[in-house]
Parts: sequence; C-alpha cells; structure tokens
Amino acid sequence: MFWRRKREEAFERPTPPHEVTLQALGYVHNKVAKPRPHGWERVESAIAFAPEYAAMLEGLDHYSHVIVTFWMDLAPGAPEKPETMTLKSGRRYGILATRSQLRPNHLGVSAVRLLGVDGETVRVLGLDAIDGTPVLDIKPYLPEYDAHPEATIPLE
Repeated sequence: MFWRRKREEAFERPTPPHEVTLQALGYVHNKVAKPRPHGWERVESAIAFAPEYAAMLEGLDHYSHVIVTFWMDLAPGAPEKPETMTLKSGRRYGILATRSQLRPNHLGVSAVRLLGVDGETVRVLGLDAIDGTPVLDIKPYLPEYDAHPEATIPLE
C-alpha cells in the first residue's frame, strides 16, 4: 500500500499536475440569488449531496461546524479579472489577500455552523455561496487544526 510504506523507504514525489479536474458532490440551496460581498452570517443553506455520497456523510452530524469547499461558478464570467483590490479602508491588497470571488481558480472555502444532516442533505448557517453553487468538498472543523486564536488581520 502506498500510504503504508515504511518511513525509511525512499520516496520520490511524482511531478504534480498543472491542471486538476474536480466534480461537484452536491449543490447549495438557499434564498441568495446573486453574489454579494457581505451579509452571509444569517443565511441558512441546504447542501444537497448526490445520493452516492450519502454514506460518506455518516457521523458528520457529531460536529458543530464544518468546512465547505465550493466552486464559485459565476466568477469566471465576471468582466473584471483584477490583480488587486482596494478595500473599504482605502488600503490596496492583491486579490489573493482578499476574500473576493474574483480569484484565479474561483474556489470558495468557508467554515460554517452545522445545523443538521438529514440523509444526503446538510444544513448550515453562514455559507457565503449563492443558490445553485457546486460543492466540491465538506469536512469537519477541528479547532486544534483550524482555529488560530493568535491570527491577525489588517486594521480597517
């Protein structure tokens, strides 16, 4: 088995791929029809997973929060492809130093409150994805890995 090799064995990493192909595991359903920059904290969403992923959701309901990775499918059609943005503070940042959807790969990642799991539907609070957004992955939020109390952000 690849992952069970002894630590002493030599390992040569294959060349990483330049492009990757992903498939949607499910889709977001909520009342938000178009992208917006703020106001997501009270948005309730249902993520409807394809039936073949239902068993993979088993036990997810034991967690209070999850991390959802999604594809911002409307962003590639945006007329602008900025390298930088000026935030409300008047400070300028590179697009990768913002939460903008206008990123090179249009991936969204959000840590959200888990409201419940019912079969192949996962209900969450605070997901910043509009209705119909494809979901690529979901995983439990683990404070020992995902929370960093010492983290800082620029002052606005």
